[in-house]
Amino acid sequence: MPVGFPSIRVNRRNEKHHLWCNNGTWWVHYTVHFDHRKRRVRRSLGTRSLQEAILRRDALLLRIASDGDLVPDRRPRPDDPFLDRRAFA
Repeated sequence: MPVGFPSIRVNRRNEKHHLWCNNGTWWVHYTVHFDHRKRRVRRSLGTRSLQEAILRRDALLLRIASDGDLVPDRRPRPDDPFLDRRAFA
């Protein structure tokens, strides 16, 4: 898996930048660049508290900015049973 580095623009006036709440759980979204490509990433922060989500987001984005983020391969696995069902639909 390649390592991607984030491309992040921060609006300091918006404390909820890169955050959204889905059914009560806070999520973070960001874009990583790797091998002349980019991938949009969404991750659950696993909390219902906005203040905890802000702390987890800041820690996550700081870690990714310094260490990078592994970018999983999007190619389907050949043993994926969904591929067989889709072929006959």
